[in-house]
Amino acid sequence: MSAVDMTAEERTKRKTYDIVINGSVYEVHDETVTYQQVIGLAFPGSDPAVIYSMAYRKAKGGRGGTGTLVPGASVEVKKQGTSFDVTPTTRS
Repeated sequence: MSAVDMTAEERTKRKTYDIVINGSVYEVHDETVTYQQVIGLAFPGSDPAVIYSMAYRKAKGGRGGTGTLVPGASVEVKKQGTSFDVTPTTRS
């Protein structure tokens, strides 16, 4: 089926976004990604009690598209190129 034959809904369903997490490329299907989604991609099967530090670059809006993502928060990604640096942190 060509893109011309698809309905608008079908074209929307096929939309994907490439994000980079710790240097590896991942494909997501929503323009908005959450802290938990990024953790799930970066560290599959990780302990939910672990806290992570997460910085992002090249996202939509905000202060030049850079910032930090915290538990419970989300960010809008660009079609290509939004990147995340994710590291586990220790509690003191």
